[in-house]
Amino acid sequence: MRERFLIRALFVSMCIVVCCCTVNAQQTAGRVHAIIISGGMNKLMNHERYWNDCAFLYRTLREDYRLSPQDITSLISDGGEPGRDMLLEDGSGFATSPADLDGDGLRDVWLPATLSQVEASLTELAMRLTPQDRLFLFLVDHGDIDDQQQTYACMWGGERLTDTRLAELLDAFHVASMNIVIGMCHSGGFIDDLWRENRIISTSSTGSEPSWACGDRPYDEFVYHWTCAIAGHDPEGNLVTADADGDGFVTMAEAFNYACQHDRREETPQYCSAPTTLGEQWSFSQQRRDGIKDSVISDLYSSRRCYDLQGRIVSTQIETKRKYLKILNAKQSFGLSPIIIIK
Repeated sequence: MRERFLIRALFVSMCIVVCCCTVNAQQTAGRVHAIIISGGMNKLMNHERYWNDCAFLYRTLREDYRLSPQDITSLISDGGEPGRDMLLEDGSGFATSPADLDGDGLRDVWLPATLSQVEASLTELAMRLTPQDRLFLFLVDHGDIDDQQQTYACMWGGERLTDTRLAELLDAFHVASMNIVIGMCHSGGFIDDLWRENRIISTSSTGSEPSWACGDRPYDEFVYHWTCAIAGHDPEGNLVTADADGDGFVTMAEAFNYACQHDRREETPQYCSAPTTLGEQWSFSQQRRDGIKDSVISDLYSSRRCYDLQGRIVSTQIETKRKYLKILNAKQSFGLSPIIIIK
C-alpha cells in the first residue's frame, strides 16, 4: 500500500512539473504584434486599394492565424471617421473607408494614420512589448524622395514619415525579431536606414522605382501577392501555394519568393534578412509557438551584409543586373532571388 502511494505521489509530482514547464514555455515564447499603417495623404490620393490591402491582411491575421484584435494596431487614413476620405478605384467619386476591416460588425480602426499618431502608437508599443515578442510592421502608402534624398511615406494630412524617423522609432523596440513589409513607390529606399540584426525587410520596389497597383483588381501588386502567400488563398478563397518546402508553414522567405515570382508590374521587389536564416524560419503560425524553428545564429551574420535567398552574400550590382535576375525568376521553377543593395 505504501509503495502504491509513493508511486502515485511521484506521478502527480511529475505531472505538476511538466505542466509548469509547459506554462513557462508558453509564457516565454512571446507573441506577434502587428501594426498596419496606411496614410493615404488626403482623399484625392487615398485610393480604395490601400484599404483593400489592409483589410485583406487584417482578415488573414485574424482568421487564418488567429491573432487577437488586441495584438493588431490599425492606423488607416482618418481613423474610420464618417467623412468621405477614400477615392473609389473606378473613379466614380469618394466614399467613407469602413472602420470594420473583417466584416464582423465590430470596429477595427480607431486611430488615424497621421504622423503624430503613428509616432505615438509606435512609441507606446515599444514600451509594451517584451524581448520575447515579435513585431510585424505593414506599411502601404504613397512614397517619394525629398530634396535631402530621404525616402518618406505620406501620412494622413500630408505630413511625411521619413526613413530616418521610422528607423528611430523602431530602434526603441527591444523585441526578439522584427518583420517589415513596405508597399509604396521608392520603398526600397527605406532599407538602408531600417536594416538591423534580427530584422526581415520586404519592399515592393527599389529606392529609385515606382510601385504599381494591380491591373485587374483593386489591390497593390506586390503586397497583394505577398498576403495571398501567407494566407494560402486569395481574397475570394481560391487556393494559393507558397509553401515551397511543404513543411506546413509559409516563411517570410517563401512569401517574398512567391510575391516576387507573381509580380506582373515594372517593379523590382527587395528582400533583406539578418541573419539570412531568420527569413527562412519566421512565420505567423501559432503552431510553431514562437514562429521560429530551432537554430543557432552564428556570429558569421553579426555584421551588415546582403544575402540572396540561397544564403549567399551579395555584392553591389547595377540596376540592369537586378532586373535580369527578376526576369529569370519568372522563368525558373526554383526561383532566383533578386539582388538587394545595402548602402
